[in-house]
Amino acid sequence: MGSKAIAALVMATALASAPAAAADCPSALICASNPAGVVASLQAQGFKAALGRSDNTGNPKITSAAAGYDYTIFFYGCDKGENCNSLGFSVTFSDDGTNSPQLANEWNKDKRFSVMSFDESDKSLMMTYDVSTVGGLNQVNFADVVDWWQTMLGQARVFFDAHPAPKKK
Repeated sequence: MGSKAIAALVMATALASAPAAAADCPSALICASNPAGVVASLQAQGFKAALGRSDNTGNPKITSAAAGYDYTIFFYGCDKGENCNSLGFSVTFSDDGTNSPQLANEWNKDKRFSVMSFDESDKSLMMTYDVSTVGGLNQVNFADVVDWWQTMLGQARVFFDAHPAPKKK
């Protein structure tokens, strides 16, 4: 069998098993394919967590809070709202007069785990942190993911304090 045929076989196998891989999550692990398990883990860590559905996609979403900010965990890589394979932590910061692409870039140049972007339509900033859960995350790893997110939220507060909105005259 030629290398192109082997590559095609590997790709076909991976694509065919992708939804099944997301759905197959051992009970001790945290997977996006089990939204209730993600909620339970967050609650066990002492966070509020409410499961809902995205109005835009129909995929699961979780609302929670940490470091003084309300945020959402969106579920991605879903098949008709089920068997998702990744999580996207997300918080939006309304315009305070300083939001700009330059401010987002200032954040991004020093951060590893989160990305900030600027929305021209409403001048808001959005900070996100994406995590693949294919194969599952153990409880310690997921707690570390959440801890990094909480750290990034805390650092956002410090960042915004260092870049205040101009005083109104």
